[in-house]
Amino acid sequence: MKLKKLAATLLLIPMILSGCTQGASGTPDTEKFIIGISQLIEHPALDASRQGFIDELKNQGINAEFIDQNAQGDTNNALVIAQKFVRDDVDLIFTIATSTAQAAKQAISGTDIPLVFTAVTDPVFSQLVTDLNVTDENITGVVDAAPIKENLELFKELKEDIKAIGIIYNIGESNSEVQVDQTKEIAESMNLQIETIGIASANDIPQAIDTISKKVEGLYIITDKMVASSMPLVAKLSQEKGLLTVSADGSHVAEGILISKGISYYEIGKQSAVIAK
Repeated sequence: MKLKKLAATLLLIPMILSGCTQGASGTPDTEKFIIGISQLIEHPALDASRQGFIDELKNQGINAEFIDQNAQGDTNNALVIAQKFVRDDVDLIFTIATSTAQAAKQAISGTDIPLVFTAVTDPVFSQLVTDLNVTDENITGVVDAAPIKENLELFKELKEDIKAIGIIYNIGESNSEVQVDQTKEIAESMNLQIETIGIASANDIPQAIDTISKKVEGLYIITDKMVASSMPLVAKLSQEKGLLTVSADGSHVAEGILISKGISYYEIGKQSAVIAK
């Protein structure tokens, strides 16, 4: 069971659910699986991942019952949800976002319940797996790493002499820390300056944008779940401050962000289902 690269996503490919395909006689196997879905927060991108997962399993002929739970942005809720899935002895846990995956990993410790995650930028940094070439403790998934360099190049296409770009991010999300560090490294090679402001809640967003707008000409939206949950507000305030906006998530354009070379969360949801099959 190995990880494979596919475009901007990273896939860990084990065969977790069996008995859902054709039997030896050629007749469909009707074994039913119970799958617990733990989503961090309601947001179009994460909702799309969930729907892609469900749609693809149905497309593959998997007979599954889904227990769909949302942590409402609370990591404590995510742990409670995962622990309930374990008590219910589900056949598989599917998590959407890093925090829910980390909670599920804690909950399944000592069990044989498999975990498939999606919308995780760096599963090694987030301590979900020890290496990208192995599957640890029956845990695997799909990474939502966006093409950072290509997105930064969009700023130069919009404003050739742009010098400084801002990022606001949730200081409690390891995914975001990884992306900030990666963006800074790539930006340095492009002679771009990155200014960052960490936030602890969505309520901090207006002040963060006001502060960062005094230092930068554009705002780069990384795949940060807290910021994503307030995208219409981020887009509105950025426009008022005259900031160019580029997002790592293609769905944000529909919410007011100017442009993106981002990923499709629906597609990574589908890829997660391919892994689970």
